[in-house]
Amino acid sequence: MKSENYILDLDNTLYDYKVPHNIAIKRVLSNFSDEFGIGIDKSEKIFRAARKKTQEQLVNTAASHNRLLYFQKMLELNNINSLDYAMKYYDIYWDTFLENMKLFEDARLFLEKIKTSGCGVCILTDLTAHIQYRKIQKLGLSRFVDFMVTSEEVGVEKPNPKMFKIALYKLNCDPKQTIMIGDNWEKDIIGASAVGLKAIWMNHDKDSRELPDGVIEVENFEEINQL
Repeated sequence: MKSENYILDLDNTLYDYKVPHNIAIKRVLSNFSDEFGIGIDKSEKIFRAARKKTQEQLVNTAASHNRLLYFQKMLELNNINSLDYAMKYYDIYWDTFLENMKLFEDARLFLEKIKTSGCGVCILTDLTAHIQYRKIQKLGLSRFVDFMVTSEEVGVEKPNPKMFKIALYKLNCDPKQTIMIGDNWEKDIIGASAVGLKAIWMNHDKDSRELPDGVIEVENFEEINQL
């Protein structure tokens, strides 16, 4: 498939998010359990409650994904001073996460191909800018990607049209010249279609959906490389 520009989701599109996340949160909860004598199962339950409460309070904002706030609230729910421990768990989580994340190999081949073709590339992602920049560096994406737009930068999250419009503005292009690639049906695909972008849905879980006009379904970048 030929296109002048691409807008790409990052998490769970260019790499498998679940693998590093599961390793990282397991390490945090194990440390928390050992430090305060709280069982692993209870520690996990407390973390989930803290994450849910944070996301409910900060719905549709980049801050709703902030692990520092999750760990702060997790400690507060146990009457533990978060000022002493929140940053410790935040660092454990992200250092472990970054150590265990790996770019999909077929994604690397795709990026090399479109970069050689002179296509413009923008990452569009719902999270705080600081950690997304760290991920970009860890995955070695800066040589392939021209711009990044985060929900922290824009003040809203996908599928809000403002996210896609800022990406198009940075790429200095028209929606008809651009393809969105992402794994999240609502945020990436429906959001892209609403502003006139063509889209490629990375359907890892083989969900069944009726595809709108201009949307192609694939399971991986190898299929995209063959288009």
